[in-house]
Amino acid sequence: MVGSDYRVVPTSANWKGIAVYSGAGNRVNTAALLLTDVIIFRASTSEPEGHGEERGTAMKQSRSNQPLEQASASEQTPADPQTSEFHLGRVINAIPGFVWSALPDGRLEFCSQRWLDYTGMSLNEVRSKELATAIHPQDKSDFVEKWRAALTQGESFKAEARLRRADGCYRYFLFRGVPQRGAKGAISRWYGNNVDIEDLKQAQEEIADGKRVEERLRESEARFQVMADTAPVLIWMTGTDGLCNYFNKPWLEFTGRSMEQEVGTGWTEGVHPDDVQGCFDCFLPALHARKPFRMEYRLRRADGEYRWVIESGIPRYTGAGEFAGYIGSNIDITDLKSAEAERERLRQVQSELAHINRVTTMGELTASIAHEIKQPISAAHTNAQTCLLWLGRDQPDIEKAQKAVSRIIQDATRASEIINRIRVLFKKEQPQREWVDVNEVIREMISLMGSEAGRRTISIYTELAPELPKVSADRVQLQQVLMNLMLNGIEAISEGKLGGHLTIKSQQNPEDQVLISVSDSGIGLPPERADKVFDAFFTTKPQGTGMGLSISRSIIESHGGRLWAKGNSDRGATFQFTLPVEHAATATA
Repeated sequence: MVGSDYRVVPTSANWKGIAVYSGAGNRVNTAALLLTDVIIFRASTSEPEGHGEERGTAMKQSRSNQPLEQASASEQTPADPQTSEFHLGRVINAIPGFVWSALPDGRLEFCSQRWLDYTGMSLNEVRSKELATAIHPQDKSDFVEKWRAALTQGESFKAEARLRRADGCYRYFLFRGVPQRGAKGAISRWYGNNVDIEDLKQAQEEIADGKRVEERLRESEARFQVMADTAPVLIWMTGTDGLCNYFNKPWLEFTGRSMEQEVGTGWTEGVHPDDVQGCFDCFLPALHARKPFRMEYRLRRADGEYRWVIESGIPRYTGAGEFAGYIGSNIDITDLKSAEAERERLRQVQSELAHINRVTTMGELTASIAHEIKQPISAAHTNAQTCLLWLGRDQPDIEKAQKAVSRIIQDATRASEIINRIRVLFKKEQPQREWVDVNEVIREMISLMGSEAGRRTISIYTELAPELPKVSADRVQLQQVLMNLMLNGIEAISEGKLGGHLTIKSQQNPEDQVLISVSDSGIGLPPERADKVFDAFFTTKPQGTGMGLSISRSIIESHGGRLWAKGNSDRGATFQFTLPVEHAATATA
């Protein structure tokens, strides 16, 4: 565009037609080019009407890029007196976008003031540079490729890219450009404009993000549905009102009912009548407190059988932390309940067998028990006679008589303790755990078994660790284990017919357990029998039942310990068992 002054005047109402005149009075033929709703004028000048053929000359832009001066009022314009005038440069700079022109090879020739203000560059800085000047590095390659394709093919140009602002920030723009061709069809210039679409891009991104969130939500829901329908448990959900609004496929298959039948409180129709109130009594307080809950009840299966289920539920919340209801699962525990009942029956049988074993063992010790009881009774009888002698003197010896009475009391107390220990072993009661001093139990059993060992010329030695921790155990059961092990050792020694010794040790091992061992100097234990002796009904004694060691192992294992046996290096065998230490008070040796 050549020249520095132009005048644009309307040739019809509402500016539907315009005429552009140069400062020399030549009229410029115009064609309006629409670029994203912005009108840019391209022109070829001609003489006024009647002055001959058109002469193609380009409009000349202002070198300073400042608004072009309005034409002198003295210049003659072939227009109506009512024609209004305005300046083309001001129109270009008022366009809400960045207007530009480029040479056929793509180098910038002109940029509107809005472009220059945005980029912080001067016209001299951008002139003769590529259109990709100030484009974001990540967008530049694609932008240049599209621009060069347009230059090569002579087709309209369109691209989106981030343009650097004067403060260094980048904003998205839509770049559009069209070629201007001369009389012979060759491109003489490119004209275009850039429109800021940053807000539009952000809006599109937000929409895309929303769609992605929706898609992820749909995928998540689909995954949950697949997981819920293939899970080997019954899954349900409630709303904030506590009413059920979802049941998975296994639940519906289990009950043989539809979703419509189960939602709300419909599911309670399948609950055993005796359990319905208990369900509400458990769930409603948890709902009001927003706490997890667990309960057991009977639920009717599709075939009409009521099955025990254990139900667990936890509150669920939205991403914003708002309560959304409960989600939970039910597991059929009918078989587990039956197994527990069977285990309880087996425990009862085991308790019966243990009692029989104690009674049987006590029967084997009848002579020793009688001897144990006879000793304090005989001593008491002797002391009573002595007391009568001291009192029957002409001058009674009261002091010696009192001492004799004291010995009588001690003997009676000893006899009572022996009877009590025997009575406890004979009693048939459920096991009761308490804090037990193992060393004390060992001494009690030595007192009870001492006569039996002495009758067979067997010595009993002890090595009891001082300050041994107490254990949580059933005292009677622990006495039974020690009695079985000690009696087995005594009988093993007796088979050798040489007498011998029994050694009982207690200690705390590195695994923080109490370790008890009963060693004998008997006939020994072959390695192949070290574990077999604990099998039920296995015995090497003609009169044995083969239950003592089996019951003893069961008792120790029920206490969380272990019982095993091994042969000694010289002679005899050692039976050992452990009991876990639950840190509490410490027993003294």
